[in-house]
Amino acid sequence: MQNEILRYMGHSGEASIQLEKMISSCLEKLAAVSEPRHVMRQFPCFVSENNVTIDTFNIKSKSLTACLRDCTYVYLLAATLGADVDRLISQRSMADSAEALCLQACASAQIENYCNSVEQELSDNVYQDGLYLRSRYSPGYGDFNITCQTNVLSILNAHKLIGVTETKSHILTPLKSITAVIGVSSQVFHAEETVCMQEHKCKICDKMDCNFREKGFSK
Repeated sequence: MQNEILRYMGHSGEASIQLEKMISSCLEKLAAVSEPRHVMRQFPCFVSENNVTIDTFNIKSKSLTACLRDCTYVYLLAATLGADVDRLISQRSMADSAEALCLQACASAQIENYCNSVEQELSDNVYQDGLYLRSRYSPGYGDFNITCQTNVLSILNAHKLIGVTETKSHILTPLKSITAVIGVSSQVFHAEETVCMQEHKCKICDKMDCNFREKGFSK
């Protein structure tokens, strides 16, 4: 996970011994306060040209359509590390800005890893039925409008079940939270993949200037 943390910090090259110690310390502090939780539900989906309908929720998005091609149903996911992580980062930002930055990066990597584990378990389950997952795709990626957070949170009853809400500008709170759509299909994208093929979100996202765009997906 260290490489992911360094990427979130905007750090290139190898980490110094001092930075490695800071990362280790931050991960320990996060472990003491984080409470990873999620809610996930399955819905049928209907995909047409640049349009996706999930439940009664209609989304116009070229990138989401590409992600969900050949999918007949999806899972909506909301996940969070909990409000105590936000409080820890806020407290440390007043005392040590470098440590606060490191905590931010560690928490971002942690919520991603948590969602990865949820996604992997789901992948294993659907694979037993001869089905395959697409990589999760979140509001704010590509032209999947961030305002769609509202619908996802409402459909999942995320506020009541895991305490996740949003601001007027559709930023999730607690901050280290994620919402996403995960497609399920009977089709594998590439024959060389023997397990669940996941179409990487960076491959189908058009935001080329994203600071977190992974290498190898430059289009």
